[in-house]
Amino acid sequence: MEANHNTVKIDPDFEKRYPGASPTATEAAMNLVRTADLLVKRISDLVQPFGLSPSSALALSIIADAEVPLPPNEIAERLIISRATITGLLDSLERRGYVRRMPHSSDRRMLLIEPTESGRNIANEFRLVVHRQQKEWLAALTESEQGQLVDTLHRLQSALADNKD
Repeated sequence: MEANHNTVKIDPDFEKRYPGASPTATEAAMNLVRTADLLVKRISDLVQPFGLSPSSALALSIIADAEVPLPPNEIAERLIISRATITGLLDSLERRGYVRRMPHSSDRRMLLIEPTESGRNIANEFRLVVHRQQKEWLAALTESEQGQLVDTLHRLQSALADNKD
């Protein structure tokens, strides 16, 4: 397997070395991972000045967009992360004054998370920066190609979600 800074290419003897495997499928998967890594790095660079990681920025976005305070487990489910991980993210956001934990009105064992005004403002600020950059990054594709990419990714995501092998 050969990689330059943009793409991953599969060696010509791939099928001989990995009988029953598909060089095209492997190349596609490897390039998807490479693209995701590049996007996460770019987003990280954009949210870092706000004191956020991509994960904490996404958590803050979910919290800021919620119409009601959310329990930590619901935020964790939306982010597809563990409860321990969401606790760390919420601790970080709370230290920065972006969210607050509140007791649940009917279940004393449960907490609810709501954004502070500062958190809502920061979420709006960084999302404007990120979304403008996403428009620039994806300008490498036409609007039609972007739509086709979204459709293709949705099909792939469905197949991966259905196929637990």
